[in-house]
Amino acid sequence: MDIRNIPEYELARLREKAKEIKGSTTDYEQEYKSLLTRRLNHEPLQYIEEYVPFYTIQLKVDQRCLIPRPETEFLIELIKENTNNPKSILDVGTGSGCIALMMKALYPNSEVSGVDVSQEALSIAIENAQLNSLAVNFYHSDLLGNVDTSDLDVIIANLPYIPEENLVGLDKEVIDYEPLLALNGGEDGLEVISKLIKEIENKKLTNLMLCLEIDSTKSKKTLDLFSNWKEVKLYQDLAERDRYVFATR
Repeated sequence: MDIRNIPEYELARLREKAKEIKGSTTDYEQEYKSLLTRRLNHEPLQYIEEYVPFYTIQLKVDQRCLIPRPETEFLIELIKENTNNPKSILDVGTGSGCIALMMKALYPNSEVSGVDVSQEALSIAIENAQLNSLAVNFYHSDLLGNVDTSDLDVIIANLPYIPEENLVGLDKEVIDYEPLLALNGGEDGLEVISKLIKEIENKKLTNLMLCLEIDSTKSKKTLDLFSNWKEVKLYQDLAERDRYVFATR
């Protein structure tokens, strides 16, 4: 990356971060050069700044987790519109903990849990729970493998959905820094999502809503996975792309 390709607002944010690190508003040149080098090497600005706003909370982010996207913030809006004080919520593939923590912030009386196959992601989710003083139960599980409760009102999942062959085409900021485990959706991009749906069916979990964020190009194939479910709705993101599936059974 060439410095000429870095927008001025990013340079300004790097300068502010350098001042914060140095604890000085005048003597921060060395820190700024170090941060600028990281950005020129395509490290995401969010990782350099270490914290990002998400909906109404603040999150710590680094290479242990994906950087939360605006599409996921809109998912929160849709969940609010489609739920009414659920008693028990499970966030599968919790990553930074962004969804689970926002659920607890919105529904303080709900029992909220977040699971992830990555121990590193869980460690940052726990840090984010402490940062925001939100009591969410985070624990290790490969999808529903270690989930031993059947009393769930809402399951939310923003799982890997990028086809494996497409990973090499991602921006260097993503492919070189963000965890591939959280991006790789297998051969067709639906491997992890379809496995979760089958696990819900095999565990005979009923009277719940599943809220998914999906690949906009795979909406029809995703909907086909819900042939045995009662009601299935497809929602678009703010760019009018098919992005979310809400299903009940």
